[in-house]
Amino acid sequence: MKKIILFLLAILCLAGCAKRSNQSSTDENVEVTKIYNLVILDCSGSMHYLREIAINGYNETLDVIRAAQQQYDLEQQNLITLALFNTEVTNVFDCDTIQNVPNLLWDNYVPYGGTAMWDAIGISLTNLKTKLDSLENATAVVTIISDGEENSSYRYNCQQVASLIDELRKQGVMFVFMGTNQNVQQTAASLHIDEYKSFPYTIEGMKDAWKRGMKASAGYYDRMSQYNKDTRGMTKEERNNYYRDRNQEDGWFK
Repeated sequence: MKKIILFLLAILCLAGCAKRSNQSSTDENVEVTKIYNLVILDCSGSMHYLREIAINGYNETLDVIRAAQQQYDLEQQNLITLALFNTEVTNVFDCDTIQNVPNLLWDNYVPYGGTAMWDAIGISLTNLKTKLDSLENATAVVTIISDGEENSSYRYNCQQVASLIDELRKQGVMFVFMGTNQNVQQTAASLHIDEYKSFPYTIEGMKDAWKRGMKASAGYYDRMSQYNKDTRGMTKEERNNYYRDRNQEDGWFK
């Protein structure tokens, strides 16, 4: 009887070791995708009326990304950049991991001045492209939110910004534009951005825009989990092409 018990224990031990070996092998095959989450947010004087909902909406979006990071921790590394623009451009957070990013505070978001949207997009995308070019497995989602038309840029113009967007879209970067107090469709088209939403210049209007954005964001991280599996073993160029094609097919607000 003792020999039988020892034999059974040995079999169970071997089975356990095989299972652990399998898990280790599976984990080793996971390629972590760095996802740069870049939000370019209007902080001009006209945003004062929407200040509270802008802060709350951004913080709730961070919660969505935190939840995705926790769910897909072995597959995704989410990094956060928040660029605020008025007459100038300011990075509140710059490529910080989602685990280390605090919520946006009232004192960090003080609307004033004009709308240097082209400069904000140009500066932010130039920095983003440098990072993506240096990494083997990385992509980004860029969200631009503005309550008015460009009026203060001096470093970049619309054509230069659209050219940068074209380059990054080819690398599989997803772009989203949300706006009010302007022809949103025309602005998005001038930037070569397909995914856009117009919202009324009201607290409820912007609240709904953030809500739609957060729902789409949650779907994006779910899709990225599948993309991660589909692109394992691909070259950087193959992976970028895959992201580009799937972004176009799957969209953002669908």
